[in-house]
Amino acid sequence: AYYCRVSTYEEEQAGSFESQVQYFKDKVQNTPEWDDGGLFSDEGISGTSVAARPGFRAMIEAAQNHEIDMILTKDMSRFGRNCLEILTNLKLLNELSPPVSVIFEIPGISSLDPRNNLLIAILAALAELESQQKSESIRAAIRYRMSQGIYKFSIRNTLGYYRNNFGVIKIEPAEAEIVRYIYESFLEGVTPADIARELTAQGISTPMNLSVWGTGTIRGILSNEKYCGDCLFQKYVTVDVLTHKTARNRGPLKMYMSPGHHEAIIEKDDWMKVQARLQNWRGIRSAQRREAKAFKKPFSPTRIKSGSLKGYYLLDGAWTRAERESFLKIIDEVNNLSNSERM
Repeated sequence: AYYCRVSTYEEEQAGSFESQVQYFKDKVQNTPEWDDGGLFSDEGISGTSVAARPGFRAMIEAAQNHEIDMILTKDMSRFGRNCLEILTNLKLLNELSPPVSVIFEIPGISSLDPRNNLLIAILAALAELESQQKSESIRAAIRYRMSQGIYKFSIRNTLGYYRNNFGVIKIEPAEAEIVRYIYESFLEGVTPADIARELTAQGISTPMNLSVWGTGTIRGILSNEKYCGDCLFQKYVTVDVLTHKTARNRGPLKMYMSPGHHEAIIEKDDWMKVQARLQNWRGIRSAQRREAKAFKKPFSPTRIKSGSLKGYYLLDGAWTRAERESFLKIIDEVNNLSNSERM
């Protein structure tokens, strides 16, 4: 089999992909002792995670099912850009019976030759390092475009907006009415929970096309600066190059505000009123939680001493996770003590 991968759909990468495929097809056809095991590919997919590469996973599964006994690929960076995953998968293939070799055209080595182990480890580490360097260069370019207010961010799952064929952000009228309803209702004193219940009852789909609205979704819409026409860039950042995991930016990376970035659905004055009301609402909720915590009865499991339920314990739905774990420890201690007495 032959494995080909490119990480983007850019024109030059697409040409590279076609060249890789044609090269290996010709090589297999021109080698009489080889049977064509087929192409496995991942086009427009990063090589930093096997989980995101269905073609690669299918190839490994085919090897485990003894459908192929040799894999051809251009170089280490095509096979992957995660050093640990590269070495783990090569070890898996080597330990199959019979083992499946991986031939790297550049620099022309086989994974089954033990003399190549050190070189393969070095190449795998270099492939990962190159990926990290490219990621940092891309992030630097993105941050520059953010600072200039020209970064093209995703509006997927953003209710009320869409991009036209020229990439310009436009208002979607029907969805915009839902956004206005949410803002107007909140300013009239309706809580996010009640707004969520009303939208669910009306059969209106959420931004993610779900049938049930959550309070968190309403709060997110109410606090989203995009609805007043502004855009705050870099609210989230990638914290792991290999897993592409993101997290809210709590510093030290700078966020960039671009006022008047696009057409507003909500007037700026109304949006500011909503933010003040949200802040006040959060303060009330925090005070209520502190008060409830102050008056909460102490944790003390109660055991029934008489009647048909004698020996059973009463459970309290208000227990915290720590209290539930403490209760389970108490039960274990009681059971151990009972077993000791019987012995």
